[in-house]
Amino acid sequence: MQDIQQDILSEHNIIIHSYENVTVDDIPSFLKKIDKITAQQKDSIIQLLNTDNICGQKHLNQAISQAFKAFDEEQNFAKDKGLEICVRLSAQKQISQALKMLGIQQKGNITVIYIDTTQEQVQETEELLEKRNDQLLEQYDTEKISEIYGLNNKDNIIHSINEKIALLAIKN
Repeated sequence: MQDIQQDILSEHNIIIHSYENVTVDDIPSFLKKIDKITAQQKDSIIQLLNTDNICGQKHLNQAISQAFKAFDEEQNFAKDKGLEICVRLSAQKQISQALKMLGIQQKGNITVIYIDTTQEQVQETEELLEKRNDQLLEQYDTEKISEIYGLNNKDNIIHSINEKIALLAIKN
């Protein structure tokens, strides 16, 4: 499984950065700016997520690889690959629930997944976000994550979440 994930991830240029205590006064307007930056490069993805509800890099890797696999196999739930990553990351099929869980807030920590972007796209996005702190991604609250994802097993939380993501494709 790990080899398949690595194969999928290695097909893309993926950069993940986290930003702390970001204030976004007008989320729809802010996301329009991100869409304009994304549109600069064909097939690039810039997906913003609520860092506090992500269980580290391994959680992200599972969601990203499963999203690409879903598109390759025409098993995707969303029409947009960035949104599909969000859906997979949430370990559920409902886009609205995934956005409620992982969408950005007016004030909070934001993780950005840059896939197949140019350096200029990364720079323009970073100008909107300011205070970068990539260590935030691994500083998750196990109790909060367990509650949000409905996990009983808190011993190996990453394994439990990744299993839920993998099972998403076969769930009715």
